[in-house]
Amino acid sequence: MRVLLATHLYPPHHTAGVEVFASVTGAHIAAAGHEVVVVTTEKDIAQPDLSTREREHAGLRVIEVINNLFARTFEETWRRPAMDRVLARVLDEVRPEVVHVHHLLYLSAGLLDLCEERGIPVVMTIHDFWLGCARFGQLLHPDGSRCAHVDVKRCGTCLPSFKWRQSDLERRVARGVSAVKGVTGLDVSGPVRRLAAAARSEPGPSWAPPSGGEAARFEGAASSRLEDLVSTLRRCVDRVLLPARFMVPWFEELGLDPARLHVETTGVDWEGARHHPRVERGQGEPVRVLFLGSLVPHKAPHLLLEAWGQLPGVTREAATLRVLGPDQHEAGYVEGLRRAAEPLNVTVGGALGREEVRAEMARTDVLVTPSQWTEIRPLVMLEAFAAGARVIATDLGGMAELVADGLPGTLFREGDVKGLRAALASELEIARGVGASATSAAPVPAAGPTSGLTRGPSPRFRAWSEVGDALIEHYERAVRGDRAPIG
Repeated sequence: MRVLLATHLYPPHHTAGVEVFASVTGAHIAAAGHEVVVVTTEKDIAQPDLSTREREHAGLRVIEVINNLFARTFEETWRRPAMDRVLARVLDEVRPEVVHVHHLLYLSAGLLDLCEERGIPVVMTIHDFWLGCARFGQLLHPDGSRCAHVDVKRCGTCLPSFKWRQSDLERRVARGVSAVKGVTGLDVSGPVRRLAAAARSEPGPSWAPPSGGEAARFEGAASSRLEDLVSTLRRCVDRVLLPARFMVPWFEELGLDPARLHVETTGVDWEGARHHPRVERGQGEPVRVLFLGSLVPHKAPHLLLEAWGQLPGVTREAATLRVLGPDQHEAGYVEGLRRAAEPLNVTVGGALGREEVRAEMARTDVLVTPSQWTEIRPLVMLEAFAAGARVIATDLGGMAELVADGLPGTLFREGDVKGLRAALASELEIARGVGASATSAAPVPAAGPTSGLTRGPSPRFRAWSEVGDALIEHYERAVRGDRAPIG
């Protein structure tokens, strides 16, 4: 079977959850004897917009479309005719028997129409809430509040502050950089990016409600976007895969066909954990606490630092905290984290490679995931579980679902610094063997201590190879026109 994987970003330069899911399962599907090609995007202002280039990653052919965010209209953020023409050429050259869409961000919903026109079945994994939320699918309003549901009127007050395209100045700079490289071969995009990052580090104005006219314009745009995307999925996608059970009613409410929704959870890197044996903590050595994720406000490492600072000094002295993750997105925010961390003797570091992540997990006792957005099924929590660590997480979405499924640890209420502080105190006691109950200090039910817990592949914590096998069966059923669930 010839399979085309379509996703917004791809390793090695991008290693968030969607990218890991696509690359790991893609490699397994290829190893099972199928031909797998990837089409993805990359921003590179040294290259002409919508040009293509090819590379190989982990044995898979990867076709990159350069997307420098030169959209002229808001509609082009989800449906861009110029991108469609590029994707049409990819489809006609690869001639896939099935297309697996992991994300349409930076691509175009027109890809689904192109597949329908050519009679190519489509399987789509929905990894976040982008279908309903144009603000990167995070369901977070710029006023700091979380959106439980899609309300296009509320979208109208949100989207005017969303940077969805490059400015005319940025567009001219990008074209200049591309021209310099074309004439001289010199790539000056690095210095340009560093200057832009420095500019972004300057504090900007806080959010203010837009004018009534601006809000009404974006409310209409959000309504059109939602109607277009939902109707296109209903018409063009044969099987919709959701990585967590809590997502099912949300997407049913959004308007997707319940008969086409299938829960297909993410995998656990059991093999990687075996290659990095656990580094046991010696008697009397400090408990090792870790935050691992993008250093951005909705991941809330600032919340962890605040709660850590509220712990008694003697408690902090018996533990270490490391805050690690990609730090290039919000320079001003990261600088604030470093300032807050310094007096607490907390390490704040940058992104880690895959092997570095595994090694870090092997020497972690407690992972903290304090996200203030509805995470789907965080791979970082599953990696901690496989490595033998406990978790502290917000009681939202897939984080709560994982703990309910058996990940040992404590939940705390969203944004509750005191609850996080109590969870930290409780988990530090458990790690030291004091014997406190995991639920004694937290208002939210959580799994108990790890004693007696068997860690390994199971129906709810499958290996990536099992996920890959399930995807192959979804592809085969899509090709046959069979919409019945697996199992």
